[in-house]
Amino acid sequence: MHPTQTGNEAPTIASEQSIHTDVSLLERDAELDAIHDEIVASTDGSGRLIIIEGPSGIGKSSLLIAADTIGRDLGAQVLITSGGELEREFLFGLLRRLLEQRVARAEPDERKAIFRGHAGLVESLLQPQTLASEPSLTDEFQLIHSLYWLVVNIADDKPLVLIADDLQWADDQSLQFLLYLAERLGDLPITIIGVVRTGDPEAENELVARLMLRADRSIRPRELSREAIRQLLGALLPEEGDDREALVDDSLRATRGNPFLLRELASGIRARPENGLAAVAATAPASVARSVMLRLSRLGDDAVALARAVSILGTSTTPSVAARLARLDFAAATIAADRLASAQIFSDRTELAFYHPMIRSAVYDKYPPDDRARAHLEAARLLSEQQVDHEGVAVHLMRGAPTEEPWARTALQSAARSAGRKGAPGTAVGYLRRALEMPAGAAQENASLLFDLGIMEAAAGERTSLSHLERALQLTEDPDDRARAMFGLGQTLFRYGRAAEARTVFRRGADAFHEVDRDTALRFEAGYAASATYLIQGLREAHDRVAALAESFPEPERLSPAERLLVLHMVVFRAMSEPRSAEHAELALRALGDGVQLWRATSDAMTISHAMLALTWCGYAAEAAQFCERALAEARTRGDSLVFAELSLARSMAMSALGRVGDAMVDAQAAIIGMRRGWKSTVPAPQGLLAYCLIERGELDEADAVIDVASRSLRDGETETLNVWFYMARGRLRLARGTAQEAAEDFLHAGALLEARSFMNPGYMLIPWRSSAGLALHAAGHPDRARELIDRDIVLARQFDLPSTLGAALRCRALVAAGGPDTTLLAQSADVLSHERSSPLELARTLVELGAAQRRAGQRVRSRDALRRALDLAHHAEATDLERRAHEELLASGARPRRAVLEGPDALTPSEQRIANLMATGATAREVAESLYLTISTVGWHRRNIYRKLGIGSRDELADALAAQ
Repeated sequence: MHPTQTGNEAPTIASEQSIHTDVSLLERDAELDAIHDEIVASTDGSGRLIIIEGPSGIGKSSLLIAADTIGRDLGAQVLITSGGELEREFLFGLLRRLLEQRVARAEPDERKAIFRGHAGLVESLLQPQTLASEPSLTDEFQLIHSLYWLVVNIADDKPLVLIADDLQWADDQSLQFLLYLAERLGDLPITIIGVVRTGDPEAENELVARLMLRADRSIRPRELSREAIRQLLGALLPEEGDDREALVDDSLRATRGNPFLLRELASGIRARPENGLAAVAATAPASVARSVMLRLSRLGDDAVALARAVSILGTSTTPSVAARLARLDFAAATIAADRLASAQIFSDRTELAFYHPMIRSAVYDKYPPDDRARAHLEAARLLSEQQVDHEGVAVHLMRGAPTEEPWARTALQSAARSAGRKGAPGTAVGYLRRALEMPAGAAQENASLLFDLGIMEAAAGERTSLSHLERALQLTEDPDDRARAMFGLGQTLFRYGRAAEARTVFRRGADAFHEVDRDTALRFEAGYAASATYLIQGLREAHDRVAALAESFPEPERLSPAERLLVLHMVVFRAMSEPRSAEHAELALRALGDGVQLWRATSDAMTISHAMLALTWCGYAAEAAQFCERALAEARTRGDSLVFAELSLARSMAMSALGRVGDAMVDAQAAIIGMRRGWKSTVPAPQGLLAYCLIERGELDEADAVIDVASRSLRDGETETLNVWFYMARGRLRLARGTAQEAAEDFLHAGALLEARSFMNPGYMLIPWRSSAGLALHAAGHPDRARELIDRDIVLARQFDLPSTLGAALRCRALVAAGGPDTTLLAQSADVLSHERSSPLELARTLVELGAAQRRAGQRVRSRDALRRALDLAHHAEATDLERRAHEELLASGARPRRAVLEGPDALTPSEQRIANLMATGATAREVAESLYLTISTVGWHRRNIYRKLGIGSRDELADALAAQ
């Protein structure tokens, strides 16, 4: 046996580490083969996610060490880190530890390549700097998307293996990123290897569970067999000759073959050889802490102090900081680290990490609570002095003893702003509340904290935001701080679907700055108008307020940016309710300029998106689509996916009005994706538009599913008017399925909501609700009421000067005429819909009805011209259901219509068309993927289909092939 080791003696087990290495992978050949095979597959460009799961001490970390070696032997670059039990609130902490080491060693040219494209948005995340003073919010999805491209860029050089131990302790943002990356591994030379400790309550985290379910290979190491235990104990206790078999049997009963507990058992026998087999009985998870603390106490006071310091600092520590926290000079700390590594309490002598999480927990839990709180505070002070990222400081302040020192408040506020930028407002709220618990600083400092808290609470969906804003306003007189905080709060509330609260904030801002700064006050007035747009109460007041302010404005070309915002809102109100749409649209176009410059000058994307909607309602959908394209490019550059969702809705509406079903569908889906990131300002409008598109394509079951989901997010109270999109979509679906009475009820309910708000524009819903209700009522046996409603639409459409709406209403009136369809009215409808501002899809609908009526009247040859034209228009609109009907009518007329297009530009789907257009302008597959939030493999798949349909073999031929369209 080894001699007993006392406190200050030189370590005697250094040579045993090499023995441990030899035996640490006993009975792990199958697991090693699986890891090898998956990394090989990944290096060939087919990424893999491997999850190693099992109870504490089963040998998961040994497999990770082996995976590191396997990856490097196969020519991959390997990055490895671990979750920390004390660091779950350290946003992107695990991911930053994983990537910072790679970024830090990159040469300047390589660094430039790593951060190219979307990845450039996260350069500051991996190179922490002092944050800007304003508390701006960057949404989490955009950050994760940019990190994805950073990892893709790193893997461009050579295959990449990402290894993360103890995922159950990782922060949620890092887990969300790993899940996002795992879902897009198919075409990447990247292996993710994660370890999860089963049986730990933290492993019940939903994100961890989703990651485990997503794994391509799950590896579950099993307990060692009796023979393996014999080999392990033979290596660790070579001098234990007597009673060897009894030792093996007792060890199996005590540890159930857990490798870590077996090694702890061997350490206990070495440390207390006189106990012999008696040490086995005490070897169990509950007694490991006693064993560890006993071994630790024998290594001397310096070792105890250093171990406690490292247990406080967690995985993000350096030897110098640990030494200072332990109150040791560097030489003494180095000697203590050697002893701790030799005793297998630390994993090695340089990284200052515990050999096993159970050991760290044992040391941390045995630290007296009051001393532990003081140690956390001291750790925060040391890290702050070293200008470590403020979030690392904040983690310790949240667990530390109370302090009155000003630096602590500053660190917590900086950490809160960082958390807000990373899409974690709930964490930011916790930091700010802790800062406000500290003794009060200067009034301006408290005001700044309260402003930030109000904004973060709003983003987190907490109702206390306004009260904190009120308190802040009482404490500060700085106008810039007041304006910035209040405007940011209002926008946040609006985008998160809390328009009534946003209106209150904007109104207070307008009143507060009325006598101080006219332009600032007008910006708040614009925010007030935007928030009031969808509210039942206060819309008329907002309209009158805007109109009164605008009376003194100069000509549009001489307006200031803030004045232009108010003019645009005046247009929005008029577009919804007042005739002469062309005049409203022309005024909007003059006030907008190019749209993007106005957004940059005022930080007000709410007004820009509303102006796009107003243009569509006024029949200027083509101009709205062009403005949206520019604004979406700006949103993409800014990385603002909430605004991207808002503008996608506006473009979806414009595309619907233009009769471009495929494009409208893509944009509606983009807006719905934004809902997952918190955007809710006009929900359920995007679901309604998507259902519109699905109905046009004849995909009624799919439309039903969308409507069913939308029914769970209907608005109530002051924003109930937004539900019109749900009722119109459901009414159209019910009418398509033949339940006419129920369809009529939906259309009429939508109309009641609109009329209660004086929304008289019959083109507001793109498809006039009165005419839709008329068709349903006629089918349900109420012809007089049907004609009355449709006639009202015809009058309004002429008053508002909306050719598409007028043509649609005339068609509906023809279909409910006594005695059958009125071909004269249908011809009149077709004539109106030939206007350049009319929808080709509406014209196609009329032509189908006209051709069908002519055929039934015996004019078969004459009907074919209308039906062929309808078929062509419906095909280009991607209105599959209408195209099918036109095809059937042509067959019935005796014609031989063409088959569906399988080749050529017209055969491209909406997604293929959009990708082809981007590629034709010179965008690479990577740039297309970044722009449209796709994976490179998805773009490649679409590209192959595009080339096949166009009959080309390279990008050089693409532009000419598309020109044929």
